[in-house]
Formats: sequence, structure tokens, C-alpha cells
Amino acid sequence: MNSSRLASLGLWSLSLAYFSMGTASIAVVGLIHAMSASLDVSKPAIAGLVTVFALTFAVAAPLLQVVAGRLSRRTLLLVGLHTMAAGCLATAWAPSYDWMIAARVLTALGGCAVGPVASSLGAGLVPVERQGHALAVVFSGMTFATVFGLPMATWLGALVGWRWTFVCLAALIVAIAFTIQSLVSDRRPAPAVTLASFLQVFRRGAPAWAVATAGCFMAAQFCVYALVAPFLEQRFGVAPDQLSLAFLLAGLSSVIGNLLAGRFGDRLGASRTLAGVIIGLAAVFLLVLTLPGRPWIGMAAFAVWSMVGMAFYAPQQKRLVGLAPDLRNLLLAMNSSSLYIGMSLGAAASSHAWRTLGPWSLPLASAAFLALALTTFALSRRAELRDARASLSA
Repeated sequence: MNSSRLASLGLWSLSLAYFSMGTASIAVVGLIHAMSASLDVSKPAIAGLVTVFALTFAVAAPLLQVVAGRLSRRTLLLVGLHTMAAGCLATAWAPSYDWMIAARVLTALGGCAVGPVASSLGAGLVPVERQGHALAVVFSGMTFATVFGLPMATWLGALVGWRWTFVCLAALIVAIAFTIQSLVSDRRPAPAVTLASFLQVFRRGAPAWAVATAGCFMAAQFCVYALVAPFLEQRFGVAPDQLSLAFLLAGLSSVIGNLLAGRFGDRLGASRTLAGVIIGLAAVFLLVLTLPGRPWIGMAAFAVWSMVGMAFYAPQQKRLVGLAPDLRNLLLAMNSSSLYIGMSLGAAASSHAWRTLGPWSLPLASAAFLALALTTFALSRRAELRDARASLSA
């Protein structure tokens, strides 16, 4: 097998690693009804498991860049995958909600060594001029987690129960680990990252505010997404047996959004694309408040906000790499961490808004976070333009 073909297969195997991490992090969204009944806790409490995963990931992912030192990225990724598999098995066997929280923490700790490390490995498999494409291929696994992973988990949950669903997910993760072990031979150590590297990022206003934008945007999405199943049921009358179809349509729409983002990003530039996506998603969530309460309208709205929302991530990564090429690996890790902080904030805000104001308040909470995202994005752009002017005058 020639090196180009092997590199391509390696990239797609790393994409599967991202797919497994994405599915493991959001599977509870599609299993919320069954898990709530089985563990005898509220649906917002099950949604809180997303917060547990996200907070653990957000704190541990950047620290792992320091603690792992010069450990081979391939070894780190494989350890992370097997740890995620163990976390999924612990989730399946959890006898109570407290044990479930511990299992989600273990799963998230494994995920810390999967997402950012897979991206770094992928970039190292190809020449410099193809690294943007490589990152897009690897990150596409997260898109496919929403297209196939979440509907698959929802369907399996209805077929064999939520516990066996997590057993199946653990088996899939182990299979992916063996695939990567066979196809990716890169055993080079990761570039050294120190605590001083973090200070470098925060001293540069443009990338620091850009990372904050990612967190605000993800929080906006998860204000609705964390409780999307009961939201669709109560707001639009979507029946439980229609949820798999709703998730599938939303997932397919997110793939379209990712493709459109690539095209618009090339034509308009990453910054203009990001501004359009943030404003567009805010308009979609405000429109959701006025739509008639019919199942097909609810599923269509879910598909549209999934398409617009997924258009954010490719131009975001492209812009980050352009803002600080010398800190690319660290910025990608911090971006992932920010996304999961946003996920946890969004899920927590979703649970609080649901309890205090009811389902109708979720789109309003999303719009509020999008206003913050637009503000941080504007601050990042202002710092970027200021730095560009300083470079020209130097």
C-alpha cells in the first residue's frame, strides 16, 4: 500500500476516533427518557450528565497537554480510547445516578486524549500544504456523530435498552482503537507544552477572544440541544418514536452545513462566515418561538438550526490556525476545551430555564448566548485588525 493511500486511511481512522468521542459525549441526549425512568431521576438531571462530561473535558484537556509531556501522541490516543471504552462500560453498569456521574467523568478523561490528539496526529500524517484538509477530515467525525451516532444510540436504546447501548458503544470504541493501531504508525512525541504557552495565548487578544467565542456559541446550541427530545415533544408534539428520524434529519442537515461552511469560508473568508453563522443561528432560534406546534415543523426547525450551527466549526478552526500558527496545537486543544465549557454552561442553563420558566424559554437562552458570542467575536476581530496594522507599521 502506497504512503498516500495509507495516510488517507489513517486520517479516516482518526475521524472514527472523533466519531466515538462525539457519540459518547452526547448519547445521553437520545436516551434521556429511558435513563430518567430507569434511574428514577428527572430528565434535566440526565441532561446534567452532559454537563459532567463537558466540565471534566474542559478542565482536563488543556492540562493533559502539559502532563503528557513528550509521550507519543499515538500512545496517548490509544490510551484515551480504551479509557473511554471503560467509561462506557461503567455507564452501562452504573447502579445509581451517583455512580453514573463517576462513569461520565471517566469517559470524559478518556475523551481528553482523543479529540485534540487525533487532530494533532492527523496534521502530522500529511505535508504542510494539506494540513487544513487533514484537520477537516478528522473533525468530520464529530459531524457524523450527530448524523449517525446519536440516531444510532437512540435507535439502539429503543431496541435493546440504554445499558446495552453503552456496551455496544464500548465495543465500537475498542474496534476503532485497534484500527488506528494498525493504520497509524506515527510514534513521534507531541511538541512540548508548558504553562507559559497558555500565557502566550492570553497575551494575544485575537486568539483568546476567538476561543471564548467558541464556548459562547456551543453554549447557545446546548441550551436547546441538551433537552431537545422533551423540547420537541412538548413544543411541537413530536412523539418519542419519531425522535430517531428527527435526529437523523438534523444530522444530515449538519453535514450540509459543514459543506456549505467550507465553500462560504473559501469565498467570503473565515471571519465573514463566522459572523453570518452567529447572526443566522440567533435568527433561527428566535423564529422557533413563533412557529406552529406541529411535529413536522418541529423536526424541520431542528434540521435548520443543526445545519446553521454546524457551519461554525470549520471556519473557526481555520481562523484559529491563521491567528497563531506557532501555537496551533495548543489553540486547537483550548478550542476543544472551550467548546465543552460551552456545552456544560448551555446544558446547565437549559436545565435551569426549563425548571423555572418552561420549555419556551430555551430558544431565548440560546439567543442570549449568541449575543455574547457575537460580542467576543467582535473583540477578537478588533484585536486581529489592530495586530495587522501594528505589523504593517513595524
